[in-house]
Amino acid sequence: MAAIRGSALGSNGRSDMLRAPLILVSATRCWRPLLPFAAALMLSTAAHAAPAADAPANDPPDCATRYHSALQTIRTGAFAAIKPARAIAFKGDGSLPDGPIFRASAKRGSAEAKALAEAAGIARNRGRASWVGSANDRWIADRIVTDLGEYVSQDASPYLCGGVAAYLDTLKSYMDRIATSPAKAAGHRAVQTAATQDSIRTALIAMGPVPTPRFAPPLRGHPLVFDLRQSKGLERSVQTVAFGPHFDPALPPLAMAETARPALETDADRLAVLDMLIDTARTNGFLAGPSAVAGTAAEPVAGARPKADAATTGAIGGERMKRPVLARLEMLQPLVVGRSAEIGDALVRSALTEAFADIEALDHLAHRPRGGYDPMLAAIAATMDAITTAHGEACDCTGANMAAANADAASANR
Repeated sequence: MAAIRGSALGSNGRSDMLRAPLILVSATRCWRPLLPFAAALMLSTAAHAAPAADAPANDPPDCATRYHSALQTIRTGAFAAIKPARAIAFKGDGSLPDGPIFRASAKRGSAEAKALAEAAGIARNRGRASWVGSANDRWIADRIVTDLGEYVSQDASPYLCGGVAAYLDTLKSYMDRIATSPAKAAGHRAVQTAATQDSIRTALIAMGPVPTPRFAPPLRGHPLVFDLRQSKGLERSVQTVAFGPHFDPALPPLAMAETARPALETDADRLAVLDMLIDTARTNGFLAGPSAVAGTAAEPVAGARPKADAATTGAIGGERMKRPVLARLEMLQPLVVGRSAEIGDALVRSALTEAFADIEALDHLAHRPRGGYDPMLAAIAATMDAITTAHGEACDCTGANMAAANADAASANR
C-alpha cells in the first residue's frame, strides 16, 4: 500500500510538473499580442516626460514667474522708498512748540472734542502725523512695512498669483486704523472753525458793555398776591416772557451776530482776529494802560518765555517760529495765564483763553498738509498700488498674457 501511495504521489507530482509548462506557454500565447502595445505605451511616456532635445533654452515664463520678477522690481523701487519716508515722518518740525500753548477747559461736544484731540496730537508731535505719537499705531505701521517686505522678497512659487487682493485688503484695513483720511481731516477743520467762531463771539460778548435797562416792567392791574392762585386774580396770560420784550434793545439781534462770523482761513485772518480781541479788551478797559502785548509778534513781552529756551519756545538758533499765529499766541500768554495775568477779570480771562486755545487748534489743523498727507503712509500706499498693478499685468493668465505665452510656446515647440 505504501508503494502504491508513493507511486500515486509521484505520478501526481510529475503530472503537476508537466502541467506547469503548459500553463506558462498558454499565458505567454495569450499576452503575446499585447506586448507591442505595452512597449509603445512605455516609449510614449518616456518621450513626454523628457524635454525635447531641440527645445529652446529660454522658455516663455508663466504668470507666477512674471509676477515674481515684477515683485523684485517693486522691492528695489517703491518698497525701498518707505525707509527714507519713515525718517521724514518721524522727524517733525523742530521749530514748533512741544505741546499746546493754550488748553481749552470748557465742555465740548463729541465732534469738537475729537477735533481738539487731533489738534493736540499734532501739537505734541510737532507737525508729525498723529499715529507717530501712539505706540500701538507705530507698531501697526511697522508691522505693515515688515509684511510688505517679506511679501516682495519671497521666493518664486506656482501659487504666487493667488490671494493677492485679499492680502492687500487686509493690510489696507490695518492702515485705515492709523491713517487720517482726507474727508476726516476736512471734517475736523470744519468743526474746529465753527467752534472757534463761537468762542470768539463768546469772548466779545464777555468784554462787551453791560446793557442798561431802558424801562420798568409793565404794571399790572391787580396786586401780585392774587396771582398766586389760578382761580383768583388775573386771567391766564398768553405771554411767554414775564418782564420786558422778547429781545434786549441794548444788544444787536442774534441773527446779526450769527452773520458776523470772522474769517479764519489764512494766517492773516487769524492774526487779524487776535488783534481785534486785544483791541476790544483794551478799548473796554480790561487792559489797564499800555500793554507790553500791543504791536507785532516780534515785540518782547514781559513775563514771556525766554527765547533762548528752544524746548519751550520752539526757537532754533535764536530764530522765531515759522508759524506766525503760534508765535503771536505765545506772546499773548501773559495776558491770561498765571497769577500775574494782565487781564484781571476772571470771566474775560476765561473767555479769551478758550478763544486763544481754539485759534491755536485751528492753526494746527489748517497747517497740516491737505488731506492729512503723511510721507510714510503715502509710500506704503504707493507700494500696494504697484503690487496691484503688477498682479493685474503679470497674473492675467486667462487674458492676453496667457494667449501670448501659449502662442510663443507653440511656436517654440514646432
